[in-house]
Amino acid sequence: MPSPATHLRAPLLWLLVPLMAGLIAARLWPAPAFGWWPLALLAVLAALGAGWSALQPGRPTGLAWGAGLCVSAGLGGFVLLQVRHPALHQQDSRPPREVTVTLRVLQTFPAAPDARNLTGLGVIGAAGDQDPELPGRRVYFSAIRRISVPPQRSGTYVIRGVLEPLPRDDANAGFNDYLANLGIHQRLTRAHVMRETAPPGRFQRFCARTEDRLEGILRHGLETQPQTASIYLAMLLGEKAVLSADQQNAYMRSGTFHIFSVSGLHVAAIAGAIHLLFGLLRVPRRFAVVIGLAVLWLYVQITGASSPAERAFLMIAFLSVYQTFRLPGNALAALVSAALVTLLLDPLQLFSTGFQMSYTVVIALVTMGRPLTEKWLAAWRPFALLPRPDWRWYHHRVDEAGRVLLNGAAACWTAFLASTPAGIGYFELFSPGSLLANLVIIPLSSVAMGAGFVSLLAGLAGLLSLSALGNAVAALIIVLMDWLLQHGTDLPGMWFNARFRADWLAPVSLGLMTAVFLAGAAGRWAPRYGGYWPPVVALALLVILGVKFG
Repeated sequence: MPSPATHLRAPLLWLLVPLMAGLIAARLWPAPAFGWWPLALLAVLAALGAGWSALQPGRPTGLAWGAGLCVSAGLGGFVLLQVRHPALHQQDSRPPREVTVTLRVLQTFPAAPDARNLTGLGVIGAAGDQDPELPGRRVYFSAIRRISVPPQRSGTYVIRGVLEPLPRDDANAGFNDYLANLGIHQRLTRAHVMRETAPPGRFQRFCARTEDRLEGILRHGLETQPQTASIYLAMLLGEKAVLSADQQNAYMRSGTFHIFSVSGLHVAAIAGAIHLLFGLLRVPRRFAVVIGLAVLWLYVQITGASSPAERAFLMIAFLSVYQTFRLPGNALAALVSAALVTLLLDPLQLFSTGFQMSYTVVIALVTMGRPLTEKWLAAWRPFALLPRPDWRWYHHRVDEAGRVLLNGAAACWTAFLASTPAGIGYFELFSPGSLLANLVIIPLSSVAMGAGFVSLLAGLAGLLSLSALGNAVAALIIVLMDWLLQHGTDLPGMWFNARFRADWLAPVSLGLMTAVFLAGAAGRWAPRYGGYWPPVVALALLVILGVKFG
């Protein structure tokens, strides 16, 4: 596969794209009757053939090398998903029934203080003789809080409840579809966590204690504002915010829901705060990156190590290593490396909305957002007739403000082009107003997260008064953002109900937009190839031909 551009070389695309094709094939079709091992053997032979061809001179052998590598990666992706999730295509046709199983908890979802149930994800370790197919399956559980032992991540418990197939959501963005994309097709409801058979490990207990302490610091001074505190904790700790129906609608319609949901954005915010702190302390750059990534990894583990958080950490880690050590050689190669590692660790990530949206948007920002920003900044000359040495202070302030605004506008415009298909496909919303909303809300949320980071540092140092001040500042900004969004979405033209005419158009359109961004970068956005207009044209055609409004 040709590199997207000479300045954005990403050789691992040769592996990533066919691997993704293999994973998609494995998701659509089960393994053949003869099993997966002949396909694995064929993948190894294709890889050996590709390696042999790479050592031979001449163009034909070069083509054979590429073909062999693609075949090997594609078959490898198919085998990987079948091996990691052998029950992916098994459907339990039995009616709901009561079962008693041993469950190892993989993840728990934060519960409100007055919540009746404790929920999370787990993998069944042992079941009764009547359910020999259950061990190894991942399930969603909902346990009655009043009668249950509180489950903790990585602990093992005996749990009794009603096992039933996971119903499918009417829309493709519901929680049940999120679970299905994780390979979970059953849920354990009305459950009773009877006893703990194996406690969490020492490190997990440390993470749980530390998370409770961080949550206590961030709640300090906000005891009378539970809803604001819930949003605050979602932004800083990645917890699921308790939102009213009006808030959920406002955040989704404005295209800013990623700021207040469990999207991994809190990891990026903490990464930025750590980078700024080390910069102020003048820590050597390479040392700061190594220590900063170690602290960030620990933070991800403390806050629950959710899939969005781990995905965000890998993306940040590869981008940080690229910027500091030039390994790999450019931002696109770093993103491709992060995506490849993510899919090798958890191949079902490919089918999650978060993976598709985050990588589409970040690739767009790298391939189009940065050069578009440079072009707009080059054209920004507010006082061209006045020599720069003669500028007064207000000339410099106007110039700086314009540059900041153009930088944000280019990023928001690029993100809008990249994320609109996901908004239509997964949330059934077309939100032109997200351009303006993100331009205002993202800077405000950055200030709120910065205040939260100061609060955490002060609280850990025992400076509770300073911590309370940081929490108060963050709470005021969150209240302001909430007011702006709830009133802003009432403006005409901010959003429209919209959906694709076919469900498969959502992931296909994201893939198409990513391909357009890569093609534009390959042509360096030259005017003879349409400049920066091809993504606009592609999105317009998708909306006109593939979207039904109302």
